Amino acid sequence: MFANVHLQEIILYDIVFVMVMKNKFKEFFKTKIELIIMAVFALLSVMAIQTSLFQKLDYRLYDSMLKITKEIEAHPNIVIVDVDDESLGRVGSWPWTRDILGNALIRMKEFGAKQAVFDIEYISPSSKGVNENLSDTVNKTFIDGEQAISSSISEFANGIEGGTVNAKNAHEHAENLISNEIDGILYEMQKEITSGFELDYDDFFARCVQFFGNTSLTVNMRHIAQKGDESEENYARTRFLFNNVTDEKNLIQKGNIYSVKEEASQELGFTPALHKILSRAQGLGFTNVIVDKDGIRRRIELLNFQDGKYVGQLSFAPLMKILDVQSMERTSNSIILQGLKNPNSDSRYNISIPLDKHGRMLINWLHESYVDSFRHVPAYLLYNLDLAEKLIIENLADIKNADLSSLSEEDAEYILNAMYFEDEYEKISNSKKRLLLKCRGFDEEGNAIRGGLSEEDYEKYFSARTEFFKNLKEFSDSFATVQGFDQIPELSELSKSIEFYLRDFEILKGSMEGSFCIIGNSATSSTDLGVTPFSKQYANLGLHANVINTILQKKFIREIDSLWGLAFCVVFIFLTMCITAKFSTGKKNFTRFLYVIVPVVLFYILMTQFNIYVPFVIIFAFSFLNYFAGIIVNFHAINSDKKFLQSTFSAYVAPAVVDEIIKNPETAQLGGNSKNITALFSDVKTFSGFTEAVNNAEGESKGAERLVSILNGYLGALSDAIMDCHGTIDKYVGDEIVSFFGAPVDDDENAFHACLAGIRMLQAEAKYNEENKDKLPINPHTGEPFYLNSRVGINTGNMVVGNMGTKKKLNYTIMGNNVNLASRLEGTNKVYNSWIMCSDSTWNAADNGANKGLLAARKFDFVRVVNIENPVQIHCILGLKDELPAKQIEAAEIFNEGIKWYLKGNDFPDTPKDPEDFKKAYQFFKNAKECFPQDMSSDVFMKRCSYFLKYGSGEKWDGVFTMKEK
Repeated sequence: MFANVHLQEIILYDIVFVMVMKNKFKEFFKTKIELIIMAVFALLSVMAIQTSLFQKLDYRLYDSMLKITKEIEAHPNIVIVDVDDESLGRVGSWPWTRDILGNALIRMKEFGAKQAVFDIEYISPSSKGVNENLSDTVNKTFIDGEQAISSSISEFANGIEGGTVNAKNAHEHAENLISNEIDGILYEMQKEITSGFELDYDDFFARCVQFFGNTSLTVNMRHIAQKGDESEENYARTRFLFNNVTDEKNLIQKGNIYSVKEEASQELGFTPALHKILSRAQGLGFTNVIVDKDGIRRRIELLNFQDGKYVGQLSFAPLMKILDVQSMERTSNSIILQGLKNPNSDSRYNISIPLDKHGRMLINWLHESYVDSFRHVPAYLLYNLDLAEKLIIENLADIKNADLSSLSEEDAEYILNAMYFEDEYEKISNSKKRLLLKCRGFDEEGNAIRGGLSEEDYEKYFSARTEFFKNLKEFSDSFATVQGFDQIPELSELSKSIEFYLRDFEILKGSMEGSFCIIGNSATSSTDLGVTPFSKQYANLGLHANVINTILQKKFIREIDSLWGLAFCVVFIFLTMCITAKFSTGKKNFTRFLYVIVPVVLFYILMTQFNIYVPFVIIFAFSFLNYFAGIIVNFHAINSDKKFLQSTFSAYVAPAVVDEIIKNPETAQLGGNSKNITALFSDVKTFSGFTEAVNNAEGESKGAERLVSILNGYLGALSDAIMDCHGTIDKYVGDEIVSFFGAPVDDDENAFHACLAGIRMLQAEAKYNEENKDKLPINPHTGEPFYLNSRVGINTGNMVVGNMGTKKKLNYTIMGNNVNLASRLEGTNKVYNSWIMCSDSTWNAADNGANKGLLAARKFDFVRVVNIENPVQIHCILGLKDELPAKQIEAAEIFNEGIKWYLKGNDFPDTPKDPEDFKKAYQFFKNAKECFPQDMSSDVFMKRCSYFLKYGSGEKWDGVFTMKEK
């Protein structure tokens, strides 16, 4: 009631103020109004652009336009090696021991993969494994060492025979043999034996990193708790950072600082991968990504400033080496890659990568989901291939123990030649170990320590493997010529193992040969997932793939600053005004529409056809407001409608009512319609006592002021709860709120929303009492704050709703018997010690459809309220089930079982009630009380059961309780 009065005064004051100001400045603005309006809108638009006011809307528009641009193609050489859900299921939970991906690198090298980029941060040492075959390790170490030394001496001897080693240089070659070869082999033997008690997965993985060759690892450019060794960090800076970048205005560092500020909780840092592993790698890149303020990843930094040099982004850094970029230049809105080498010729060329105003490249995403984009190789396939190879060797060993008695002596002897392959495989395995021993890392200049691996090493090793499996396949194929071989399962198993292995080998080789591989965790349990314009869950592995794909395909998206777009619109609108100055009103209105159409079409074409994006939301608002202002200036016919609205506003305060009147002015006429809606009445318990307590505390004069202040706040909180649930406030009658649901705006769920409003009202009431207990008077009976507590009555049915009153004063309200019933149900709460009471019609409508089962309620008996003859079944709304304690819901279910026995036979009132029904009902009510003592309605029905058992034997029973007062 009080809030309505204030709102009326504010509306009237605003209307009068607008009319006075309009008349005062009308003559001044008569000729230049449109230009002045445009200038004001332009100034406001500049301010909005500078403060990024509508940035999130711009992001949404950008995403929508990106989806209708021509899709970029996926580069055929980009492959993602996924540690996905299936890989975790087959290999084991993450993290894996590092030998697994180490072996995968060796396998990828064999397939001919050209680049391996790890999106896994190896910044901490891993736990070492237990070597269960220590004695075998020692024996194999000596054997491998002996063979390695013999091989080195043989090479020296071959040099003497071939003439490359002669008397003049023999001493030099001998010293080189001892210092670079034999000493290294002995050192590695000692290291292998002394560490033989444990399996050093980090060392193995590091050697595999060098074995593969073009491997890139990570550096985190944010400050994290873990601090590395300074000398190791300096190694990473010296060896891997770019020093061929020109940035005269220091724009890269400024952009880096801006990105860190956007993240708020982060600061710049430098944490590279573990030195043991990094010293074997060929590249380093940062993993940090840019997340826009709405949580979506659209752009990426390509370079980070670090101590006078620059770190490349995880996939960008190795790509620069692959393309052999000679230098990079950072300009105001791009980074120019100079001297890229054409892979198909010796010619070189430049690429200009457009950047946004903070120096980030917009990623031209593939339009598919993560799984459907690029080529994917699950990591478990590489792991399974290793297992398959191991199985082949086990099958070979099984042949030694096979029963060959069914074969001829000649065939049996031939089959036992399988032992030759075991020996050959052992030699190849030892060769692999010798090659890994040569992987000792790189110095700061990138030179392999003690020579490292040569192309000849790879050629010999992989040729030996190829020849081995070729001969083994021919051997297994020849089994078909052996009579009775199919009766020997060991031979069949070997043939099948070889067939499956070679098939999978060729498939994976075809997928990975010549590829740029990005390796990382993409499982759904991974935290390295993000949101893109095309997917709500997209692994960051795909982000790095999209970065290099954008660059390789040279399909860049250029973002133009909004200020340039705004400048274009200002010039365009000004020219249009000048050209149409003498047009008629009708033609002006038509041409003003171009204010909106031309920029929309132009910016749409720029994005969809040329990948040029202009943030458009503020520009569109500027254009539309100028169009709208032009319409207002050129048309004065709306004055009559304005007067109508001004006269009507004073009679309406509910926002929904006002909206309906604006949409349909005819609703302001006198009269009403019958609609099936829901009425809600609420009234404060013992309000007269509350008023008396306030007056006693403040006195009569100040007591009224304090009462109004408290009541305004309290009724305001309850009213907000009603309106939040789509309710309309009809009126305030003292401490009573009259409201309804389902009008003026239709609401098919009006019964449910009314019940929900009752729940939210009591929650708002509890919050108000807690927050304002120091302002409430003291209850003289309890000595505690006099808390305000309202009872709620709800009824659904046909009611007359509409404008009642006179043309001078209207009231949008409801009338009818169903309205009166809602009011009576509010008072019925007193009898049942309840707070929210609804009729059966309300309950049946609320507990229905999509809302079925959401509400918790206690079903009561039938009640005949004052002045309404027909009894109605009532329900006590407790709350939403998912917000109530389990015990309260359980108690309600027990209570409702009791009501069934309590009401049993009420449809045959002429038949005496069975006392056993009351006894059973009493026990259920008692159990409900014990389950949830706070609910007092069980006490009411327990007393009634006791009364009927004592005095009602043989009386008629209809289950109706008749109210004697309102």
